[in-house]
Amino acid sequence: MLRFIVPALAMLLASAPLAAEEGEITGGPRIAVTLPKPTLSLEGGRWFDGQRFVEDSWYSVDGKLTRKRPPRIDVRVNLQGQYMIPPLADAHNHNLQNAWSASTFAEDYLRRGIFYSAQLAANTEEIAGHRGLLGGPGRVDVLWAEATLSSSDGHPLGLALAGAKQAGMPANPGDYIDKAFWAIDSLADLDAKWPKIAESRPKLVKVIVVDDAHAAAQRQDPSSYGLRGMSTALLPQVVERARAVGARVAAHVDSADDIARVVAAGVDIVAHLNTRIPAGLSVSDLRLSDATIAEMKRRNTVMIPTVAVSRYYLMAHPEDREALMAVIADNLARLKSAGVPILTGSDLFDGSVIDEIEALDGTKVFSPAELLRLATTTTPQAIFPHRNIGNFSEGAEASLVAYATDPTRNLGVLRRPQIAIKQGEILAR
Repeated sequence: MLRFIVPALAMLLASAPLAAEEGEITGGPRIAVTLPKPTLSLEGGRWFDGQRFVEDSWYSVDGKLTRKRPPRIDVRVNLQGQYMIPPLADAHNHNLQNAWSASTFAEDYLRRGIFYSAQLAANTEEIAGHRGLLGGPGRVDVLWAEATLSSSDGHPLGLALAGAKQAGMPANPGDYIDKAFWAIDSLADLDAKWPKIAESRPKLVKVIVVDDAHAAAQRQDPSSYGLRGMSTALLPQVVERARAVGARVAAHVDSADDIARVVAAGVDIVAHLNTRIPAGLSVSDLRLSDATIAEMKRRNTVMIPTVAVSRYYLMAHPEDREALMAVIADNLARLKSAGVPILTGSDLFDGSVIDEIEALDGTKVFSPAELLRLATTTTPQAIFPHRNIGNFSEGAEASLVAYATDPTRNLGVLRRPQIAIKQGEILAR
């Protein structure tokens, strides 16, 4: 855990990098120190207002920003020459979903200036042992999809069985069905299992849809076992029940037709923008219709493109790069033009939302300032809609990440944060 409130360090941190370059290995012990929140004077520098950087100064009192000078200042932080943005958010990942991965990656989030994450295929029992170690000052804040619904022969069963086999363990589907995910093959299954799902009061439910238009043909192909999905005919019932317990619904999808179906069923979040060409489909099957985009706008359905994850498909299919990236850019441009909410999420277990920002920049659909706004304002506010985060305003949480140069001129600087403050606490090595 990175939690230091050491006044002597505050002035030094403005010039000492918070993080090593990605891939760099550093040594030395790390110590966790927790002290009461100091009153900070955040002096000078340029602060991102959603469009540009403007010169400003703030105070942090009890973890909240204010312009009113407090009677006592504990730490003066010199931010002259620095560029401040609200912390980054990754709306789609899976690397904090068990105790091992959380202990491995949680501090890495903070080092990269990423304070907020949505983990989109967790389950309540697995995260029970470590969820209390995340969230709050000095820790990454997490929204978990605590219930993942698929078919009994669907994703992520195939990944789980392959992983078990690779580890030399028994590959038994019964070890994962209704444990790692819920198998919903019929309305009767949903009726029987929903009380247990609802018992944990999830804030987010994930549904797996995989080329639903060809579901019958998939089940004639033994090689697709464990890679299929739930029928979209059941989705309206899932959405209605999720709403009743205060949960939003996110959908994994595989084609433009899947997106049209899940949007019509009323899901809140589309978790992918078809960043691969599935077997049996063509690139034209990935292009969203104008009607689907209009319906997303009407319903305020959120899109998480996860463009960065296309790297895995393109490593195996480099010949598809031009066509795939062209349809991704076309979909994004039309979604943006229509005003559909877009969030930044990487879906990279070994990467981060910074990879996604760079991948989105590569589509030429967004300006650097727009990408910063998506990653620092739109996305964290969508993940945690009831918190005053993602902006610098009176009463907002005193959280920021500072950089030596202007990120709108070079997004690569996002990999080199200089100083970070989360809810009024300075984070440092």
